[in-house]
Amino acid sequence: MLATVPDGPPQQFRWRHVVHAVISAEGPERIAPEWWLADETERERDYYKLESTDGHRFWVFREGRYGSAAPPTWHMHGVFA
Repeated sequence: MLATVPDGPPQQFRWRHVVHAVISAEGPERIAPEWWLADETERERDYYKLESTDGHRFWVFREGRYGSAAPPTWHMHGVFA
């Protein structure tokens, strides 16, 4: 994943050996872990809806924040038909 700002959506990403350039992004929609459970391994997630230059639409999320102890990781959540 390549984002232009730390907490922004990706500008391009590689999925299944194909690089997708992003032309539009919606988000983030932040989901925080349940504070009352106090599980230190859980990290917040920022979800984005992306559209690539070839018209494919994806739902991705970044787990964690830049600047935290553990670097954030990006994941594919789903593909829109």
